Amino acid sequence: MHFLTYFLVPQLVSALTISQRDDRNRAAYFLDSNPSGASIVSLKINLQDGTLSDPIRIPTGGKGLQGLTASATPGGAPAPGGGDPFFSQDSVLVSEDYLFTLNSGSNTVSMFFIDKNNPWTPTLINTTPSLGEFPVSVAYSSKLKTACVLNGGAVAGVACFSTDHKTGLTPLGSLRPLPLNQTTPPLGPPGTASDIVFSPSSTFLLITIKGNAPTPGLIYIYPTISSNLVSTTPIISSPTDLAVDFGVSFLGSDTRALVADPSYGASIISISPSSFAVTVEKKIPVPNQAAICWSAFSSRFNSVFLMDGGHSNITIVDPASGAIKGVLGESVAGMGSFDSAVDRQFIYTLKGSANHRFPSSS
Repeated sequence: MHFLTYFLVPQLVSALTISQRDDRNRAAYFLDSNPSGASIVSLKINLQDGTLSDPIRIPTGGKGLQGLTASATPGGAPAPGGGDPFFSQDSVLVSEDYLFTLNSGSNTVSMFFIDKNNPWTPTLINTTPSLGEFPVSVAYSSKLKTACVLNGGAVAGVACFSTDHKTGLTPLGSLRPLPLNQTTPPLGPPGTASDIVFSPSSTFLLITIKGNAPTPGLIYIYPTISSNLVSTTPIISSPTDLAVDFGVSFLGSDTRALVADPSYGASIISISPSSFAVTVEKKIPVPNQAAICWSAFSSRFNSVFLMDGGHSNITIVDPASGAIKGVLGESVAGMGSFDSAVDRQFIYTLKGSANHRFPSSS
């Protein structure tokens, strides 16, 4: 495993993903959520050594916006940014020939086509309203040909869209509201929307919402009720061990996933295949962690990688037992590890400095 990093402006940059459709041409992408005009930035991946080069900026057709980080000083004013502009995972997603991303300042979602012979310049198909405010995370099911967006602002909720190669995104029904009681932009990280993902078989959609002590976090599951429709009625779980549940990585099946939690590390959760109820199977306290918010699962290495916004190191976890297998060390003073992607024998991670503060939980 080789550890590659990319240094970025922390208040504006969110999410990292990889195009893997063609072994001859590979690209990495991240989102620049600039209020003056958001962009996807693509980079060429060297097939021999995995290094990144030749950045290209592609407008998303919308504007960015940053969430507000609560002040560590009592009575202090909240400030934009703080390491991650959305307090989320998966604000950029690549699946097959498509890239999806979000424009939090315009309340829209964008769909791009990726040419496997030229993945470095995705073509914008369309941009459409997210049906809520401050979209933070996007999921896609190639089986259902459906994309779903998590909105985390004053109008919070889940919206789903059909996808088409020519016409792009078309809304499937109305917004599924979520009781976040947030503002636009939201104040966080505690109490904000975190992640939205389809299960590996696309039988349900899973959403994480951070708790705000003493209130634990929430997991919403929307089952798939037909060939391309996601239910409007969620199954809601609130395991007490999930304090500030953040990024989610399924562990190869529909019944197990890892949830990052910056108050202590992470948890492996179990999902009932019949009731969709969620329970904590294994709590994973990580010594000396500061803000583990993001995760990435690799079946090739049989490992889950935990990224800490307060430390440069990446913690490696065994997906079966939840045991800590080791640490990928990197001596970058003051630089935390943010959203990441695994590609072949390389792991790519966004780097920056976070000033989030989370209550500890053991």
